[in-house]
Amino acid sequence: MSEPSFNELKIESKSDHRSYQLTEIPPVLKTIARNLIGFLAFWALALLFVPWQQTSLGFGRVLAYSPTERQQSIDAPVEGRLVKWFVQEGSVVGKGDPIVEITDNDPEILNRLKAERAAVESRLDAARISLSMAKINLDRQKSLFDQGLSSRRAFELATLEYAKYMTDQANAKTELVRLETRLARQSTQFVSAPRGGTILRRIAGEHSVLVKSGDSLAVLVPDTSSRAVELLVDGIDVSLMHIGQEVQLQFEGWPAIQFSGWPSIAVGAFSGKIAIIDAADDGDGKFRILISPSEADHWPSSNLLRQGVRAQGLVLLGRVKLGYEIWRRFNGFPALRTAPAAGAEKSKKGKA
Repeated sequence: MSEPSFNELKIESKSDHRSYQLTEIPPVLKTIARNLIGFLAFWALALLFVPWQQTSLGFGRVLAYSPTERQQSIDAPVEGRLVKWFVQEGSVVGKGDPIVEITDNDPEILNRLKAERAAVESRLDAARISLSMAKINLDRQKSLFDQGLSSRRAFELATLEYAKYMTDQANAKTELVRLETRLARQSTQFVSAPRGGTILRRIAGEHSVLVKSGDSLAVLVPDTSSRAVELLVDGIDVSLMHIGQEVQLQFEGWPAIQFSGWPSIAVGAFSGKIAIIDAADDGDGKFRILISPSEADHWPSSNLLRQGVRAQGLVLLGRVKLGYEIWRRFNGFPALRTAPAAGAEKSKKGKA
């Protein structure tokens, strides 16, 4: 059989082979690959040029800036029995308003103390008269002894007698002071509010309830317009913070959207500044910072933003590029420290 000539050979294209058709990349995948390459190129440029605000996240609560205006306990000044309450939980009181009346377990304690005080006063008067007479006798014995008309023994006995009456007078004065203190405490049977505020809690019962001196009777939340936020931050970031540094806050019950890298586009957040940084941690590696309201921002009123409302804050640190921030977080390096404000520096130097 003869071989076919060249003209008789049929030339086939690659697309006619089924094996090639199976290995060819579909057009859809080519489009996806081109889009991915473009997306990666875009993000590579973004990492080099897009700015990023470094922040430190902290959680805490709202409280009064002054410690005297924070939640405080009203304690019993004397030991006794509760007679009558003048407030309930939630009652609004002013400074000096009565909270509760306390009486001693012995209803005749005041009369007994007054009688005891009268007896001590009589003893003190007698001691003063005796001391005066002893002083006259001592001076006479000294004069006679100097003239040789009296013995040394008589002079020494007069001296001892004078010292004895001085001791009696001192003891009587001490006892009188002790009784007057007890009388003053027992006379303080009405416990009053140390400042205006709202009664948060009070112990239950009266008449049959016995209390000791120093026992807590009620909890008062004082009225205040100077509020602050107490935040706990990580120890790795606290060295990067300074007084006057800006903080972005979000309060519980006030919807807000915060962006760690771009705080300028946050919605519903409030601004503040660092007022106090604790010198030591809380025992768990967390440091407390106190945030006061920023002059350019106004927080909600005190009847809406109450003490104890939870809050979270972003302390604004250094500004870097997004690529550096990703590299820093990947390697676990600390953030950058911002320069203190001029006012904070002057205040710090003035204190020094």
